Amino acid sequence: MKIILSTLKKVLFWSYERGSWQYDLMCVLILAFIFLSPNSIYQSRSSATPIVVTGAEIGPVEPADLEQTIQYFLQRKGHAIKILRIEKAEDDSGETRYVVYPK
Repeated sequence: MKIILSTLKKVLFWSYERGSWQYDLMCVLILAFIFLSPNSIYQSRSSATPIVVTGAEIGPVEPADLEQTIQYFLQRKGHAIKILRIEKAEDDSGETRYVVYPK
């Protein structure tokens, strides 16, 4: 039991000498966590900020296929979100914009 507590104390306080196999193992574990963990860990889950998509970006869309088309477009851009609602708006120049509110 004393060996386990001693080892935990050394790991928590990073007490191993640089160049020892224990130090190298801890560095490898940290790097493995950074590079092998999925990107979703590092993304904010409470993305209440709406995303604006222009009509020129997605092209002509049938109203029935609008949500599916925008969902696919956002996935390609790296936004893996679920859509709560979509509002259609036009700016001063007459360009169609879709304001997408994520869940």
